Parts: sequence; structure tokens; C-alpha cells
Amino acid sequence: MNIGIDIDNVISDYDNCFIQECLQHDKTLRNSGIINKNSANIFGMFDWTPEEADCFYRNNAERIATNLKPVQHSKEYIDKLKADGYKIIIITARYNGDYTDPHTLTKTWLFENHIYYDKLIITKTTSEKVEKCLENNINIMIDDSKTVYLDCIKNNILALLMDTIGNRDINATRVHSWKEIYDRVVIHGK
Repeated sequence: MNIGIDIDNVISDYDNCFIQECLQHDKTLRNSGIINKNSANIFGMFDWTPEEADCFYRNNAERIATNLKPVQHSKEYIDKLKADGYKIIIITARYNGDYTDPHTLTKTWLFENHIYYDKLIITKTTSEKVEKCLENNINIMIDDSKTVYLDCIKNNILALLMDTIGNRDINATRVHSWKEIYDRVVIHGK
């Protein structure tokens, strides 16, 4: 059975790390902190202008991605899935212009964090991910993107949506931890 796994907010703790970086940067702007904790967009949490948010992102995205921490227990459960005989295919949309060399950045991060995978696929957009799922016979896709989740469902690919503040506006098969992911994959894999 082939398992597709996204990186940001699924294997890497992207949103939490990014928010911490924003809080640090905010101290140099107005030191207002988070003013809207329920915003579905990280930058909407702060009182930054669109220009300030864009400038911060452009100047820091690659550094932040390089230093992301793995989601708790992601390595452990990916290793268990591999030991159980599942094929691990990481599918991430990082050829989006945010990184100088997304392939090397991603492979290095996976290596440094000891994340096992059988195949790495990097797309330009999230909408391309379902095409890669179909091409690689993905049985279950784990992602935090609403678009990817809904596209997979439309194409009869079982999908699990890693719960984030930015995707809570849709009805979905949600997971909140890697133990939950593992348990659901095992149930469907039988």
C-alpha cells in the first residue's frame, strides 16, 4: 500500500515554527503580538500591512523551512508504517518560488531529521499533488491542504486532513496526531 505524505504541517511543525518567527519579528515592528488568534491566515494574526507580511515572508521563508522541527512522533510513526510494509511517498508543493533550491533544501531537511521515505515528489502547486497521487497509485494521502484533501476525495483516494487553524472550515476526516494517522492507516490498510 502506498502512503502519500505532505511535509509542512504534517511532518514538519510549520505553522507553530512560523508563528514563533513572526512573534520575534513583530517585536521589531510594533510589538503588538497576536491580535487575532483565530485568523485562518498566520499573517492575519498580526497587525501587519500586506507589504510588511510579504517582505517578512520573502526574506525569511527559506531560513524558516531549513530550521523547522518535526511534528511530534512523525519520525516514529513513519518508521512504523515502513516496518509494517507501507511504501512512503512524500509529496510536497515546494517548487513555488519560495526557495532557491527546493529539492536540496527538502532532501537535506529530511536527512537531518532522519525521516524515511521511498520517494520524494516536489510539485509547483498543491493542485498538482492529486495528479502525482494518481500517477504513483497512492492509497492514502495525508495533507493539511483543503484543496489536496478535496481533490483526493473527488478522485477516490482516501485522504486524511491534518488539523490546522487554516482548514477547519470544511467537513473532513481529520487527524490531530501521528498516532491517529497511524491507527487510521492501519485500519484502512487491512
